[in-house]
Amino acid sequence: MIEPLDAVKDKMVMVAKVLQHQGVVDGYGHITARLPDNRILSTPHMPPGKVAVRDLIILDADGKKLEGFGDPNGETAMHTSIYKARPDVRCILHCHADELVAVAATGQEIKVIANCGVAFYRGTPIYDSPVLIRNQQLGDKVAAALGDKVAVLLRGHGGTVVAASLDQLLRHGLDLVRSAKIQIMAAPLGPVKVHSQEECEAMVRNERRADVHRRFLDYYVSEVVD
Repeated sequence: MIEPLDAVKDKMVMVAKVLQHQGVVDGYGHITARLPDNRILSTPHMPPGKVAVRDLIILDADGKKLEGFGDPNGETAMHTSIYKARPDVRCILHCHADELVAVAATGQEIKVIANCGVAFYRGTPIYDSPVLIRNQQLGDKVAAALGDKVAVLLRGHGGTVVAASLDQLLRHGLDLVRSAKIQIMAAPLGPVKVHSQEECEAMVRNERRADVHRRFLDYYVSEVVD
């Protein structure tokens, strides 16, 4: 079922507010959603948590602005490259969370040592450059680093996560940063036990239920609204 554009806009704004409230994004970061006609709905070049529905912009598949008054974010090329490489991806979040920067700086990927990390059990590749993704060539390199995974870490920069819906994107964004935080907390304590592939696959199958992600969104929205 295709959601009406107004509903998608409302949800994107709320997801952005939750991500700021939870410390995943701050003054920077950006969220996009692929629309059914391959246009892209995007937060503009402003703090994501401050975005209102009227601020959202619509881009074509190459990142050219079609509608709206704000400017596209400076790393739009990362989003357009990923959408072109991954027909399955409907939504993208890019953030600069300290926890992701810290883990990527060690050369480690996210280890699944807590249930919040199961979406990333196939790996979180590291794009080994801190340079901002300002053009299509760099965007293509990030898309290549991401491959068919759910998230990619960018050394010295942050992380990018993809999803099939905005509900799922919120879940993935929060879980990625939380997983990095737990990994950092566990590091001084000694060797960690990583979830097996079988354990992760069983949990991922359950997480595919849409109601799981909606419940997650509803809870965090209540934290922001209340």
